[in-house]
Amino acid sequence: MRNFSEYEKKLIQEIVKTDLQKSNVLDVISNITLIDRGIQLKEKEIALVYFKSDKNALNEFFETLSLIKYLERNDLIFIHTNYDFPNEGNYISKNLDQNTITKKASELISQPIPTNIFDIISDYRKSYLVVGTELKKLVENKFKTNEQIHHETEIAESRKQTIISRYSFYIALAALLFSFLTPFIFDTKLDKNQIDSIKHELKNNSKNQIQGLEKIREELKIISDSIKIKAQTPNNVYKK
Repeated sequence: MRNFSEYEKKLIQEIVKTDLQKSNVLDVISNITLIDRGIQLKEKEIALVYFKSDKNALNEFFETLSLIKYLERNDLIFIHTNYDFPNEGNYISKNLDQNTITKKASELISQPIPTNIFDIISDYRKSYLVVGTELKKLVENKFKTNEQIHHETEIAESRKQTIISRYSFYIALAALLFSFLTPFIFDTKLDKNQIDSIKHELKNNSKNQIQGLEKIREELKIISDSIKIKAQTPNNVYKK
């Protein structure tokens, strides 16, 4: 299935909405393409009527017929014909009536199309269309085919797996770095603890040494005082 233009997508969306009871092909074309436009059927040719300011009338008219042919060839719509369809006049339009044509004749163009378009339009006048499930599904999926949806699903899953793999890699890398840094981290903590312990021991040792020195100083003071006392006391005091 080929890609569709934005205009074709718009047409297809309208075609899919077609009521089965109101599915005359030319009526469908009229409701979609013949807004402010009209078709006049003459002997073995048609004329497309449209306003001079409407620059897209011819292109959109032919594009609409081409699209319907394409949808039919690819079994996206089914067209069936009533051989006994009554003749309902020689003019078709959604809203451009004969009264408006008469009043605004100077603003309108009647473009003859002397080709087999006459035969196509004549057949569509007495034909009806049935929209296939595949075309309805295409519109529901915003004009993405099953292959495109499957491909996009695979890509989305691949991206998901890539993201998961990326996070897994980062986690593994973080774990690896942590394993390398752990000895240094714990060594640093141990060194700090050791330093604190040494400081504590030095502090305690200094305190003990000071207390020891104070004790020695006290003892020396006692001895010194004792010597002074002896020196000041007469010898006979000690004689018996």
